[in-house]
Amino acid sequence: MEALKEGYFYHIYNRGAGRNKLFFSEDDYRFFINKYEYYLSPALQTFAWCLLENHFHCLIRPFNPKEQVMFYLLNKDKFESGYYHGSQNPEKKSFNASKQISHLMNSYTRYINKKKNRSGTLVEGPFKRIKVLDESNFLNLICYIHRNPIHHGITKIYSDYPYSSYCDFIKKREYFIELEQVIEKFGGIKNFKESHEEFRLKVIPSEKLLLE
Repeated sequence: MEALKEGYFYHIYNRGAGRNKLFFSEDDYRFFINKYEYYLSPALQTFAWCLLENHFHCLIRPFNPKEQVMFYLLNKDKFESGYYHGSQNPEKKSFNASKQISHLMNSYTRYINKKKNRSGTLVEGPFKRIKVLDESNFLNLICYIHRNPIHHGITKIYSDYPYSSYCDFIKKREYFIELEQVIEKFGGIKNFKESHEEFRLKVIPSEKLLLE
């Protein structure tokens, strides 16, 4: 499997082993989101995310070494307080995006195993990744990721689902999302909403749905 390369955009996703649940309660979603920011923010940018009961999707871009250093220097107090994983200056040792994702999944698996009194793997092998090669795919993928709860019949409108980044954009909650970059690529929040509505109405061939 191809390693994540600095500066490229990737769609990463995975599901529960045997298509079983990954998330069992609201606390589980919150724990995953908190650990996502803790482990991944020092190593990569996030442009969209969605957590479903038995799978998840994210659109990311690993930082290059200079960007890691800049992020560290801008957030040094948060590293020192333990808000982010690690305290080393990435000028000396860079974060590895793939390893940080593994840290996230290992941490979440330990949490669920302890909570549910279980053991063993939780997800279906290593996380999957697809390189995003052009801006059209980038914009469609953001809509695709946010549309998952609608496709799976969980909700009928984007804004009713609490465990995706769609509401981050609508309510301007930055968290770890690259809010301004995404809105700029869509040409403004109005076009962001209209593009999502157009995508909601599309019929997507079953072979395009990665985690059926």
